[in-house]
Amino acid sequence: MDQPLHLIEIGVIVAGPLDFVDSKAAKLAVEQADQRLSEMFPEFKFDFFEIRRPEMLGETGGRVEPSLLLRQALEERDAKHWDFAFVLTASELVGNYSSYCFAALSRPLDAAVISMSLIDPQALGVEVNHDERIQRIARRLSRLILHGLGHLTGLPKSDHPNDLLFHPPDAMALDHMAALDAEDLERQREALLEIADPRLEEGEGRVLAYPAFALRAAWINRWEIYRAVRAAHPWEFPKRLSRLTIASFSTLAILLMTAESWDLALAQGGPRISLLMVCALFATTIYVVLRQQLLVRRGKRRSEQSVVTSVSALAIVFAGMLATWMTLFAVGLTLTHLLFPGQLVVAWASSTFTDVRQLSWMDRPQMAMFSASLGLLIGSLGASFESQHYFRHIIFVDEEI
Repeated sequence: MDQPLHLIEIGVIVAGPLDFVDSKAAKLAVEQADQRLSEMFPEFKFDFFEIRRPEMLGETGGRVEPSLLLRQALEERDAKHWDFAFVLTASELVGNYSSYCFAALSRPLDAAVISMSLIDPQALGVEVNHDERIQRIARRLSRLILHGLGHLTGLPKSDHPNDLLFHPPDAMALDHMAALDAEDLERQREALLEIADPRLEEGEGRVLAYPAFALRAAWINRWEIYRAVRAAHPWEFPKRLSRLTIASFSTLAILLMTAESWDLALAQGGPRISLLMVCALFATTIYVVLRQQLLVRRGKRRSEQSVVTSVSALAIVFAGMLATWMTLFAVGLTLTHLLFPGQLVVAWASSTFTDVRQLSWMDRPQMAMFSASLGLLIGSLGASFESQHYFRHIIFVDEEI
C-alpha cells in the first residue's frame, strides 16, 4: 500500500490587476513550478492556491513597497493555514539593497513578493510574439518561485549560473537557472519534511495555555528562528539604520565630553552598569518592536507560524540592538583611552577619585558601557522615526533578487 504524500500548501496571491498576458503567464508559471517541484520531490504533494486581490495595492500605483505586500501575505498565510505565501504583482518593487528588485524574500514570514514588471521581454525592449512573451514571463516567474521556495527553506545562495539559487544580475539570467545540486536537494527535502509535519496547534498545542504554547512553538522551531536571525544580518543595523546610528553616536560623544557623565558613571558599581546595559537592550528592543508594529497577529487564533514570526522579529531587533551597543562600546572604549588621560578623568570624577593612582583598568570600560547604554536608549528614539516600510524591510526581507 502506497504511503500518503507529505502535503505542502503554497498560497499565490495576485495583488492588483494583471493584464491578459501577465495573467496567462502567472497561471502557467504556477503550473510549471508545481510540475518541477513534483519531479524533484515525488514524495511530496504541492497544493497551490491562487487568490486574487485587485484591491491589495490600494492607491499606491507605480512602485510598491515589498513590506506592504509581505504584511498582507502574512495575514493571508495565517488565515488560510498555508505553509508559504507568494505575492505576484505587475507593479515594480522598491529595492532597498539594490537598484532593481525582481523579488523580496522573507524567511521570518515564510513569504515572498515577486514583481512581473522586470521579467517581461517587452518591458526590456525585446520584440517577441504574443505566445513567446507569455512563455518567457512564465518561465522566469517559475524560476523566481522555485528560487524563493529554496531560500525560504534555508538553502544558501549559489555562484553557479545554472543553479536555482543563483543571484540573477538581470532577467535573462533567470532563463538559465534550472536545477539544484544533490546536497541542496537533500537539504530542501529535510526542511520540507519538517514543514509538512502537523503544526503544534493541530496536536498537543490545543490543550496548552498560550504562554506554554508560545514557548513550545519557539523551542520546536529554534533552528528556523536562528536561521531567520542570521539571514537578516542584524550586525548591519548600525549601517542600515542611519537615524539610530546618528542619535546613538551623538549621545555617546556628548556623554564622553561631559565631566558630570564621567563622575556619575564611575560612581556606579560594576553590577549597576551591567544592569543598565541589560535594561537598555531589552527596553530598546521592546520599544522599537512595538513602535514599528512588528508583531503581527490576526485575530485570537493561536498559530505556530505566528509565534515563530513574532519571536524572529524580537530576536532580530535584539541582535541588531546588541550589535549597535557593541559598536558604541568599542568606539567609546577606544576614545576613552586615546583622548582622556588619567589626570583629566580624576579631575572630572572628583567625587570618586582624588589621585590618579586610584584609577583601575576597569574604569574606562565602565564609562564606555555607561555611555553606550544611554546612547542606545536615545538612539532607539531615532530608530522609531524610521519609515515603517523601510524598518520592516530591514527586519523581514533577508534577500532581494
